[in-house]
Amino acid sequence: MEQKALECPICKSNKAEIAGDHVKLSGRFEDKEFLTTELTVLRCSMCGFYMMFDKNASSFTTKDKS
Repeated sequence: MEQKALECPICKSNKAEIAGDHVKLSGRFEDKEFLTTELTVLRCSMCGFYMMFDKNASSFTTKDKS
């Protein structure tokens, strides 16, 4: 598996802090409930952008601080 350095997609910073570990997201879509696998949530130290990674460390989704 190829390893990549952590980089914020917004400001390109390589510094982040852990905002949450073993986080599960839940929700509802078209009358069906869902629950994600455990995620690690990182917050960029420079711009505050949130990045979520699954247990394989592949990027799951990102969310702005707004």
